[in-house]
Amino acid sequence: MKMRRWNTTERLLLALWLSLLVHAAVLWLPLRPGQWASWHEAMRVRLRGEPAPAAAEPPPIAPPVAEAPKSDADDMAPEDIGDDRLRLGADIYYPARELDQLAQERGRIALPDVALNGPSQPIEVLVFIGAGGRVDAVRFEGEVDAKLADAIAPVFRGADYQPARKDGRAVKSYKRIRIEPQADAPPPLSH
Repeated sequence: MKMRRWNTTERLLLALWLSLLVHAAVLWLPLRPGQWASWHEAMRVRLRGEPAPAAAEPPPIAPPVAEAPKSDADDMAPEDIGDDRLRLGADIYYPARELDQLAQERGRIALPDVALNGPSQPIEVLVFIGAGGRVDAVRFEGEVDAKLADAIAPVFRGADYQPARKDGRAVKSYKRIRIEPQADAPPPLSH
């Protein structure tokens, strides 16, 4: 007697039935009479409640450091990589228009009074803010009086920010801040 050869569909159905039989046997094994009780006992766990430790007061937020240590990023110039994104070293910083939430100062930033010789032009400051809220670098665009830059840069380096958010996560960003130096007020008029 000659046996006919099985086609692909019949082979797949046979494999499916065999798989179902093997799985049913494996599932039935732990449920045999007499075996359930010992297996159940082995899985019993006794939990003991202990009082939770008293909630400790969170540490106070430290005031911003006057000047962050100078890193390698402070020596590099930012590189424009398109879409207003800037690269500083290996890190990419997002512009305000790409962010869901802008980086916000956690405290007041007070600029110092600096006596300048003659009139001064507005200053553009780029503040690079890390994903943790710390300032990574401060850059000035264009010509800036060295005395003014030396007075302003440490204030921004020591600032602390709530980091910017993009797609629900904290990201590195930069802020472009325009500072317009104020001329000394004229002396009061006397009669």
